[in-house]
Amino acid sequence: MRDNNLVVDSVDLRKKYEDKGQRYERFIGLVSLILNSAIKNNRIKIHSYKSRVKDYSSFLEKVERKNYKDPFKECTDLAGVRIVCLFLSQVKQIEKIIRDEFEVVEVTNKMSSKKYDQFGYLSLHLLVKIPKKRIKFIEYNDLDDLTCEIQVRTILQEAWAEIEHYLNYKSTKEEKNEALLRKIFSLAGMFEVADSTFEQINKGFSQMVERKVKISEGTITALNLYKFSKAYFSWFEEEWDKSQERKFFKLSNGVKKLNVHKILQLKAILDKNKEFVSRLMKKQKSKKIVPSEIIRMALALEFRHKFDLIFGQKGFSDKLIKNLNGSNYSKF
Repeated sequence: MRDNNLVVDSVDLRKKYEDKGQRYERFIGLVSLILNSAIKNNRIKIHSYKSRVKDYSSFLEKVERKNYKDPFKECTDLAGVRIVCLFLSQVKQIEKIIRDEFEVVEVTNKMSSKKYDQFGYLSLHLLVKIPKKRIKFIEYNDLDDLTCEIQVRTILQEAWAEIEHYLNYKSTKEEKNEALLRKIFSLAGMFEVADSTFEQINKGFSQMVERKVKISEGTITALNLYKFSKAYFSWFEEEWDKSQERKFFKLSNGVKKLNVHKILQLKAILDKNKEFVSRLMKKQKSKKIVPSEIIRMALALEFRHKFDLIFGQKGFSDKLIKNLNGSNYSKF
């Protein structure tokens, strides 16, 4: 039921708020499910995701401050989501996801309408409803009149906004303290430059990761081992991140200590043990084995005790050879 003639007093309003509460909780749960799934499917790594239904005291404060006549219609952010991403380009990517997944009622892009001193207020705000294609399902059809405000900003914009909240910035402007204002504006500019610079660094690094390694010329580095693994093991699709970085840096150091300095040398070792690698590949269904482990096993077969010594795995190569003709690989 929609309310068209609300009387704004705390008793009447609280009852109506409590009556709508469960609907809003279900609504924000559905919004979060859709958003999180879409962000994950698009492989966008964000810093944080927060959702909430505005509590009654905050709701009442806004109703009184804004002098709303029809609070549940005019207060459009009763349900709210904030997505804090890492880079500026991700803001546009997430905006596209929101437009694809929801019915967008209103867009406020504070990034395009900012003043020179407003870095902390930068964010993209989208007011959305569940689209008709989802509302048609019976479990959701009572949510068709609800809206959710989704805010998207970068981690630096979020950091500035949080700090600025404690700086008494408005008082500083009112008092016309030019020395402090100059520092605030300068710092806001530095944050904005940092945001743009991080974006440029991310683009440059992405290009470096995407650039294919030439097997005939490639040297052993952590990143080259990762690129080679993606080419050699067609099933390997993991993106380069801190986890991959740790694995391949450790592997890279060990490989070079074995006097293997070229990707071509490593490929020859893997080719030599192709049958063994193939048997490992068949074990993927029962046990997830990553490229770095397969490379280590191939190196263990090639270098035996030297491998054990360098990689700190005493007896590993002997166990590997002993079980090479068997089917029990769980020990490794």
